[in-house]
Amino acid sequence: MYELKIALRQVLSRKRQTLFAILAVALAVAVITVMMAMLSGFQDELVTASIENNPHIVISPQNEDEEFIHLYRLTSSRIAEKEGVLAVSPKYLGQAALEYRDNAEGVSLQGIDPVAEENVMRVSEDVIDGDLMALVHTRHGILLGNVLAENLEVKVGDRVNAVFPGSQTTSFRVVGLIHTGTTVDEVIAYARLESVQGFFNQPGVVSTIGVRVSDPYQADAIASSIERETGLNAVSWSEANAEILGLLETQMIFINIFYLLIYGIAGFGIANTLITIVAQRTREIGILKAMGASQRSIMIVFLFQSLVLGAIGLIIGTFLGYITIVALQNYPIEVPEEMYFGLQTLPLEVEPLNFLYAAFFAFIVNIISGIYPARKAAKLDPVKAIESA
Repeated sequence: MYELKIALRQVLSRKRQTLFAILAVALAVAVITVMMAMLSGFQDELVTASIENNPHIVISPQNEDEEFIHLYRLTSSRIAEKEGVLAVSPKYLGQAALEYRDNAEGVSLQGIDPVAEENVMRVSEDVIDGDLMALVHTRHGILLGNVLAENLEVKVGDRVNAVFPGSQTTSFRVVGLIHTGTTVDEVIAYARLESVQGFFNQPGVVSTIGVRVSDPYQADAIASSIERETGLNAVSWSEANAEILGLLETQMIFINIFYLLIYGIAGFGIANTLITIVAQRTREIGILKAMGASQRSIMIVFLFQSLVLGAIGLIIGTFLGYITIVALQNYPIEVPEEMYFGLQTLPLEVEPLNFLYAAFFAFIVNIISGIYPARKAAKLDPVKAIESA
């Protein structure tokens, strides 16, 4: 195909302009692939944190003026039998103060069944000292967030006093420390369910029931089913995090606009190179048309040039983007935990689909960038083109 030979010759004849056009595409693709890796990593980490750091479904009393769930054992067993439900964990939530020597801290005291809570929340994965299952054998045992333990200046084996107005002061032995990497570590305290119920003088009731399901993305449907069957309020993880997930969708819109701007800049680089070639090769174009080359052939020549420049830039940009992502993964960038939902390092996720998206849009932009110069070259009058050269 002679059009391709002519296109390659013209591209190679202007090496400096060709280099800059290729670099424009390569940098655009590299920047976008890195940005997409960051966004994918952030979304994956956020969704994972939302799914794993909280029950997939939280069941609470239907009416706001009701504080507790009664007959929770019967309700828990009915929910556990539902299709798609893996585990159920009733929980009593209360605010209290823990005292150790001269130190005192307000805490969120949570009464749990250790085995059930482990099945729902995988708490043991966050235990950094001691053992969650020690609660099974210790009636007045307690697990503390590591930051809370530091503030109280306690360690595993020490005893702390739980204080609440109207309740009898109760001594708990610290059997473990947990670290989630979030602000929860400053206030969280786990103890056995019956011990906490007794401490608050509320036997036979719980505040919430946590549910873990086999498919987190079916949590909404299962939550709706639970509400219909029990008359209780059931909130899925996606509903509870709707504001954050909505923020991600809004962020995606702005990111896409940013992508279009970068691709546009790269496209202008290619178009500028091709327009310059048209201006400098006017006589050659005129001679080609005088020799019988059709407008279609002239257009194909310049579209081929656009594709060649874009393809080379795409390959280089994909390689640069991948190398950059791998380098950033090997040398993590620390970020403030409180600003990024507990994330400690900048998350990056290598997803082949992101590279495919970048390649597709770069290809489309390259085609569009070559259309105007190609049409301009094809419409040149051969006589005037030769005379004006």
